Amino acid sequence: MQVKAICNSGPGCHPKKAGLFNKLLLVMKLTSLLLLMGILQVSATTSAQTVTWSARAVSLQRVLNVIRQQTGYAFFYDREDLKNTAPVTVELKNATLQTAMDMVLQHQSLSYEVQGNTVFITRNEKTTKNIQPTESNTPPPVTISGKVVDETGAAIPGASVMVKGTTKGAITTPNGEFQIAGVDENAVITITSIGYTAQEISLKGKTHLNIVLQSDVASLKQLVVVGYGTQKKANLTGAVSSIGSKELANRPVTSVSNALQGTMPGVTVTAAKSGQPGSDGGSIRIRGIGTLNTADPVIVIDGVVTNVSSLNNINPDDIASMSVLKDAASAAIYGSRAANGVILITTKQGKKGAPQVTYNAYVGKQKATGLPDFLPSWQVAELENQASINEGSAPKYTAEQIAKYKDGSDPYNYPNTDWLGLFYKGSGIQQNHYLGVSGGSEKTQYALSLGLFDENGIVKETNAKRYTTRLNITSEVANHVKVNANIGFTSTGQTEPSNPYTGDFQQLVRQINRINPRIPYKYANGHYGAIGDGNPMAWLEGNSKNTYSYYDLVGNVGVDWEIIKGLHFKPSLAYIMKINHIKKFRADQQYYNANGDKTFYQGPSSVTDQNNFGNTVTQQALLEYTKSFNKHNFKILGGFSQEQTKYSFDEGYRKGYLNNELTDLNLGGTEGQYALNYSYELGLRSWFGRLNYDFDGKYLLEANLRYDGSSRFAPGNRWGTFPSFSAGWNIDREAFFDALKPAVSNLKLRASWGQLGNQYVKGKDDAKYPTFPYYPYIFTALGDQNYVFGGTAAGVVPGVAPINGANPDIKWETTTEAGVGIDAGFLNGKLNFSADYFHKKTNGILLAVPVGAAYGFQDPVQNAGAVLNRGWEFLLSYADNKGDFNYSASFNTAFIHNEVTDLRGSGPIINGYTFKQVGYPVNSIYGYVADGIFQSKEEIKNSPFQLPTTAPGDLKYRDKDGNDTINGADREYLGSYFPKVTFGLNLTASWKNFDIGIFLQGAAGVKNYIDAGKIGAVGGNANKPTSAFLDSWTTANPGASMPRTWYNYKQNDPSGTPSSFWVKDGSYLRLKNLQIGYSLPEKVIKRIGLTKLRFYYSGQNILTFDHLYKWIDPEASITSSIYYYPQVKVHTFGVNVSF
Repeated sequence: MQVKAICNSGPGCHPKKAGLFNKLLLVMKLTSLLLLMGILQVSATTSAQTVTWSARAVSLQRVLNVIRQQTGYAFFYDREDLKNTAPVTVELKNATLQTAMDMVLQHQSLSYEVQGNTVFITRNEKTTKNIQPTESNTPPPVTISGKVVDETGAAIPGASVMVKGTTKGAITTPNGEFQIAGVDENAVITITSIGYTAQEISLKGKTHLNIVLQSDVASLKQLVVVGYGTQKKANLTGAVSSIGSKELANRPVTSVSNALQGTMPGVTVTAAKSGQPGSDGGSIRIRGIGTLNTADPVIVIDGVVTNVSSLNNINPDDIASMSVLKDAASAAIYGSRAANGVILITTKQGKKGAPQVTYNAYVGKQKATGLPDFLPSWQVAELENQASINEGSAPKYTAEQIAKYKDGSDPYNYPNTDWLGLFYKGSGIQQNHYLGVSGGSEKTQYALSLGLFDENGIVKETNAKRYTTRLNITSEVANHVKVNANIGFTSTGQTEPSNPYTGDFQQLVRQINRINPRIPYKYANGHYGAIGDGNPMAWLEGNSKNTYSYYDLVGNVGVDWEIIKGLHFKPSLAYIMKINHIKKFRADQQYYNANGDKTFYQGPSSVTDQNNFGNTVTQQALLEYTKSFNKHNFKILGGFSQEQTKYSFDEGYRKGYLNNELTDLNLGGTEGQYALNYSYELGLRSWFGRLNYDFDGKYLLEANLRYDGSSRFAPGNRWGTFPSFSAGWNIDREAFFDALKPAVSNLKLRASWGQLGNQYVKGKDDAKYPTFPYYPYIFTALGDQNYVFGGTAAGVVPGVAPINGANPDIKWETTTEAGVGIDAGFLNGKLNFSADYFHKKTNGILLAVPVGAAYGFQDPVQNAGAVLNRGWEFLLSYADNKGDFNYSASFNTAFIHNEVTDLRGSGPIINGYTFKQVGYPVNSIYGYVADGIFQSKEEIKNSPFQLPTTAPGDLKYRDKDGNDTINGADREYLGSYFPKVTFGLNLTASWKNFDIGIFLQGAAGVKNYIDAGKIGAVGGNANKPTSAFLDSWTTANPGASMPRTWYNYKQNDPSGTPSSFWVKDGSYLRLKNLQIGYSLPEKVIKRIGLTKLRFYYSGQNILTFDHLYKWIDPEASITSSIYYYPQVKVHTFGVNVSF
């Protein structure tokens, strides 16, 4: 309700009558108001009690209208009192009515009073008192002024600057400036702003303050790290997803890549092929697979560009935030390497104040998510008999022999060896320890951490140990000059058993999954039983071992010099060093039969010793200018970067060692020895810039441009230009939107377009020609090439020869992406929603295209391929509290369509049962379409010709080309093993000192191929079937899930004859992490000098729902799974301590 004077002055208006009339009117209004207040009081419980709104320099009238709409309170005031009031800048989030009113009226010479559900606003009475002068020692009040900025130096408008204990204060201008008069020179000033940690400063006589607010880690979603800087989420126009340290905390993951899984829409993390300690990093794909070459994203750690291996070397406890730049608009600032997305890592920094110590630790057990259900020897014998009959042969085993396998009465001649039980320990131990110290003075802040991660696998000698250390320092060395240094070092050691057969651990896993249970582990004389390849347990229990030592250093030193107000110059120097030492020792192995006679020998013993050294030096300079005037806000960035990479590889080999203990390379024999070395250098030089503009926080514009020159291309094609543009509209900042608040608290529309590049080249055989990808435009030479002179062996002369097909015309792969998005908040910010649509196409993909055998070299690389990705991303979150009960839920999902659109006219690229072909996804399965199982000879006769031996119980294939014969031309696309849909659900709740977190993750629209490595095979000493074969077709079991058993018959072999029969739905839902914690009450831990003491349980990969055999992990590799260590589930107990 509002009161307006009806008569003030002028002709026809008698002052006394007017005064009497006004008094009478006022009495009537007050009487009506009292009645109305009674009515309003009845419905008070339905009124909103908080205010969420932000605006700059708006009228007081408009602010009061918003508060009235959001709270439901009535307002009573005289319009004349609101004339000539100062414009108001507000930043309110879930503010109470009192807080809101205190803020908006603090400089208005107005006061208010709340009665029931009505707010009365009146002008302050001016009174004059005779004050007698007295003597006093109190210093006169002063006027203070200053500026509030964030860590990057950008002004913070709308920050609240208050004199503690008084009502005096100010709201910072769009330039971040403020001024307060009449302040005690020893007063304490409090500074607050949403998204930043509150700060208190004692004046101690100072009248001008330069205040830097630190981002509140708990509010990181309000401030997002972007390329070469930070930006408020409200001002983002590109597609950027971010998470904080909370999402990574206390999860027993060995690599950061795996911790990303399911946390962001459009970020697909497929588990590593192996769950082996030290080799279990995930594969990250952002918005699909955008190239036929390496599709890894760019990793940037504290401003240093590096790769995925450095990402997985970071201690998760060191991470403050992670941002993923998903679209071209946000990633174009990184230009030539950003086509596959960019992941920005910000590590924890020091803060002003006394040292804060944090100790986090957990210990737990791990075991396989599933192991193949291999059959015992007597059932294997029965299946082999059935296979013999099916193929027209006599059964191999008599009933008496099968009975002996079953009853175990003669274990050496009729064994039933449980190879998996011998090989796997059942469980392994995992532990992690982290110690962090941070603090600082007004001038210098620091953060130091040490970490240890130790993992003992579920197979003997599969171990990994990682030590990490990090030091981050920021120091103000002079007025307006800061120096910062960020240094991280990781040392990782890994061991695995080897074998004298191939020297690889994978071969050992393969053999344990193949060797038949009829083969004895050991004979009665203690000698190992064996097949033609040996005995995997002999290898495991021998001395063959591979050891890996990795050292990773990532560091940078930079300066931030504010030359003039708003202009910052930021030069920096970064250094990356990677050192790898790999030693593979193969012990020899002599085998004997049951009588003790020698059978065969695997040897001699040998050592392969490898050393890799790489370093990258990056010089960078940034110039950043921030300027605001009226309602126009600009932020301009310009930069230069130059990096040089050097890499060298050395390998030596010797064999014939005297024993298994003295294994230095120089102690081996010289016969068959060799030495190998290669090296390369790379360079990248870049110019880049960015413009950010917004008008009053409503209309947003961003433009990026990067100009890259790479040494991988010939001079004529060396440079590439990568632009991007994006725009946004914060509709909630418009006046007409106020009526929708607080039901709709924020609404933003976004649109973007940009181009990115990729410089990585993949040859057909990079292992054989390792330097080829780095110099594809010139001929490179390979040593150890022999030339014959004189036509005799005596004329053989060693030399070098060119080995690759050079192509000076190749140029950058170019990715063009466009997208639109919407961000919305509801219910005072409790419910938030984001949606994005993107269309991304990569042209000119670098491929080695066949040109014919007469060419004589490795096929040259050409810009020959194209890949399309398009899709939708959604994020929905909700958070609220009811008293001591706090809860939140966050769901994200992405739908991605992937398609190869060009291969320069070449046919499909086929590799076993996978292929790449125009019109189909990159990761496609290829084979015959199976139309069930033949049930009779008549059905076979009336079907297209399959094989001469086709019989009832065999798979029936579709004749695609209609020529009445099944052949290679009938193969087709059977599905993709890259998911079309990914999703994640994160649920949290806390009540008093208890907390729980549940994280579920999954995929849909994905296929899994069941090859012989996953279900086993029948026949021979080097094959064994799983329980899947128990439901094989027979005349007595015509409705079986498996075709008839076979030995060598390829009709039903999933590996020899791939078909849709073996393609299964690979969709799954996994309880990825469950965490339950209890924090001791504050009053208890204060007595022992702690600020936090929390105990918790955390489980990883606990429960899985899928459509596969129980021993097949849906996240495991689709190909060659027989070679890989199983995925693991982990149960841990931990503690978090702070003081």
